[in-house]
Amino acid sequence: MKNILNYPGKTAADPQNHLKRILVVDDDDLMLEMLMDCLSITGEYETIGSKEALTALELIEREPFNAIITDINLPGLSGLELLKHVTRKDAKIPVILITGYSDPERMRMAIQLGAFDFLRKPFDMSELLIRVKQAIEKNQLMLQNDLYQHHLELVVQQRTMELFATNAKLENHYINTIHAMVNTIEAMDIYTHGHSERVTAVSILLGKYLGLSIEDLKLLRIGALLHDLGKIGVNKPLLEKTAVLSPDEFDLMKLHPSIGARIVDPIGLPAEVHDIILQHHERWDGSGYPNGIKSEEISPLARITAIADAYDAMTSKRPYRDAMTSHSACREIEDNLGKQFDQHIGAMLIKKIAGIQELLKDQVNLRQHIFAAI
Repeated sequence: MKNILNYPGKTAADPQNHLKRILVVDDDDLMLEMLMDCLSITGEYETIGSKEALTALELIEREPFNAIITDINLPGLSGLELLKHVTRKDAKIPVILITGYSDPERMRMAIQLGAFDFLRKPFDMSELLIRVKQAIEKNQLMLQNDLYQHHLELVVQQRTMELFATNAKLENHYINTIHAMVNTIEAMDIYTHGHSERVTAVSILLGKYLGLSIEDLKLLRIGALLHDLGKIGVNKPLLEKTAVLSPDEFDLMKLHPSIGARIVDPIGLPAEVHDIILQHHERWDGSGYPNGIKSEEISPLARITAIADAYDAMTSKRPYRDAMTSHSACREIEDNLGKQFDQHIGAMLIKKIAGIQELLKDQVNLRQHIFAAI
């Protein structure tokens, strides 16, 4: 038997060939052929088979795949090592692991490495088809989101660069342009209208309470206004969903800080503004995203924005939950000091909550507060 098998599926001769490509890795000849037969007979998949992980890695380097199925126990390079390589190369390729026994430590390690799912021997072929279909759906969702993001990033970068090149020396016009971008962001998400302005107003007031310099307050204003810029690169149906997001959907939503940072990279905004956009969902204990940095590694201005963002999110109504009271939101922040939030900044918000509430009540003058000379 050859080391590499190719099962093209029923419609591979079609010049359009829209079959999804699946790589199957198993050193057992019978199991490998059985898996490939089961997938190919559906007419939906083109299956490529390999008996060893090293050959599979060579295939992955030179050919595209929509999903991978691999036994954990392989000669030479193991299935877990193959999983690690795949995750590093392209996390959009879901990997399904086949195992013949239950090993909690190994399963935990596989999950940490990014395994999509598991098949425990013996398994029914209908179970295989269900898992593969789910893996393909996730792969397609991530590919579509990448295309959507790339297109919008190019458009936004082009428009934003044109605007900033013209108005860089006119601060008032500069700030008004940013405000127009914020309106664009929030127009995509009807449930968070006014969110960026409220977060900015609270951030600036917190910054003043904390004794920030005028220059830092100006940087904080711009970064807080643009903190959700990356939502432009998130599919609108996710923003408009009236139910709690699924784990896969939330993973896509969690990309918005990185998307926003990439959008502003070529514009030449100050590094402090870039860090606010990228880091406003990082947590003091390192459990945040996108990079899992912690404590003093997080920009001080991003820490301020994070608390203002959380406070406004908790006290705003969402389609899937009611708004919390200011008192309950403060209690939640207090419970998470030293975990999610910077202790000093969070304590300052709680201490000065009366002034913050007063500011947020005056919706008419809220924008004036934000855009007034600092």
